Amino acid sequence: MVGVVLAFAFSGIWVYAIYREDWRNPEPLWLVALAILGGAVAVPLAAWTEGRLNPDLSLLDGSLRARASVAFLVAGPVEETFKFLAVALLVWFQSHFDEPLDGIVYAAAAAAGFALVENLGFLRDAPASILVRGPAATGAHILFAAFWGGALGHAKQINRGWQRFGIVGAGLLLAYLAHGLFDLTTWSVGKELSLGAGRGIQTGLMIGCALFLIGRIRAGRRASEPAVLPETTIEPAVVPAVIIASELVSQPDDITA
Repeated sequence: MVGVVLAFAFSGIWVYAIYREDWRNPEPLWLVALAILGGAVAVPLAAWTEGRLNPDLSLLDGSLRARASVAFLVAGPVEETFKFLAVALLVWFQSHFDEPLDGIVYAAAAAAGFALVENLGFLRDAPASILVRGPAATGAHILFAAFWGGALGHAKQINRGWQRFGIVGAGLLLAYLAHGLFDLTTWSVGKELSLGAGRGIQTGLMIGCALFLIGRIRAGRRASEPAVLPETTIEPAVVPAVIIASELVSQPDDITA
């Protein structure tokens, strides 16, 4: 029971940390909740798809090439695509989705819902893992989703369809690559990589994702209210990003995004 409460708490904290950045025109809570629900429902769909694309889990202990193919062609693209679809199908057409920053808010909500269901699943086999996986995996999912979330928010302001497609496609590709690199690094600790090297790679990746998130939040605020530019409060996210990266490879067999 405590583990379940912690799983919900970690997801809620991350969602609130992003939600509070949209202070000029906050999104309705029911729509944020819908995005969370969409992300949660996406988990079994993503798991089913991954199982069809990669039925042989022994590949994760195989060659670097095999692990890279799973990370960059299956795990990263499948999970990010289903999180993306939760927002694109449930929230994109809503009239409340009217500012660049909204894409980040709803992407974070969907990612938190996705991570929540994953964490609840891990509780069955390793209850203690929630103390590390809860804040870590949730944060990683949200940081990866910021790429396509930022792209969705920007694309909503553009009328030309081909430009929208290009921007969203680029955001998804970056999310695929970041997520894939993260998982590949986790699977490579103890093989090609030492624990220290894995931590270094994931630390750099998380910092890069956090800095991108900060940049998109600032850009979204400028687009929404050019005359009012209070300092963003998301900078401290860089600090937990480093902590997250260090913890995620502490138990490489158990924790991936």
